[in-house]
Amino acid sequence: MARATIKDVAELAGVSNAAVSRVLSINGSASPKMRAKVIAAAEELGYRPNALARSMINAQTNLVALVIGATSNVFDAALVDGLAEQLARRGKKLLLTPVVDSGPIDDELMGALDYQVDAAVVAAGTMTREACLKCAKLGVPVILSGRNINSPGIDSVLADNRGGARLAAELLIRSGCKRIAYIGGTYYAFSDRERRDGLTDTLKAAGMSLSHSARIPQSEEMTGFQIAIDLLSLPDRPDGIFCINDMAAIGVLQAASALGLSVPEDLAVIGFDNTELASWPNFRLTTIDYPVGAIVDEIIQMLETRLAQPDLPARVHRIKTRMVVRDTTPRRLRRVQD
Repeated sequence: MARATIKDVAELAGVSNAAVSRVLSINGSASPKMRAKVIAAAEELGYRPNALARSMINAQTNLVALVIGATSNVFDAALVDGLAEQLARRGKKLLLTPVVDSGPIDDELMGALDYQVDAAVVAAGTMTREACLKCAKLGVPVILSGRNINSPGIDSVLADNRGGARLAAELLIRSGCKRIAYIGGTYYAFSDRERRDGLTDTLKAAGMSLSHSARIPQSEEMTGFQIAIDLLSLPDRPDGIFCINDMAAIGVLQAASALGLSVPEDLAVIGFDNTELASWPNFRLTTIDYPVGAIVDEIIQMLETRLAQPDLPARVHRIKTRMVVRDTTPRRLRRVQD
């Protein structure tokens, strides 16, 4: 069956198209008798207003685009859920715009703008300067999650990556680790660079250096298992590993188990994010807490402020991180526990 239109509703109700529009609009006026006739006709025909068409009149769609990669990572999945819920409470809907690879996301972002979105949140890939300028010209606020670029009107929410990495390095050093390694993501992302640099700078200040560094291949989908097998099979294998995120750290724990290594006696492991998986009894992963709830709250606050005051200078907000110590680092050092 063809979708019912305003014209169909008007014909069934015996009123004009304009009368139907007045009844169904948020601020429209109509007599109780006319309103009852129109609503009855609309329900009989199963008529639903065209939100995109209405947005052309109101110049607002209440759509917020989220440009994000694959949500197989539980952290990204939680971010999607949190944003969708908070936006729904404010009468807005999330337009999910997936990114296939890790390069510039200009095409995906421009595709989302075709839907006349009120704003965009970018949590994957990188934006070119040209894309930033186009968004500014169109008056579409953009909030970056997990990275920062110097561009007018582009706000950013990200972790204190260096601070979190410093906490991880200090705990590994206090644990007595002598050969500390870093396992990074599938590409050299903004947060990846900051976390690695925070680790190496802290080691350098302690008179140490990074013993090994590895990057998870795209084929492993952030699990880190095979790259950890390779590292832990070396003659001078690491005795402490800091990972880009919890998923990678869990892969390290699985690799250690497969090789018969005891955690934390033979190997200390620290992740980043403090996802729900990290607290599971079979992992009990020591990790850096980067709370999704705080990220979502800050993105929503930035979004509302930017929509109300579009000419504000660009803002950068760092979410404070903290150490959550569990079973993958020595028990004697558990001063902060969950």
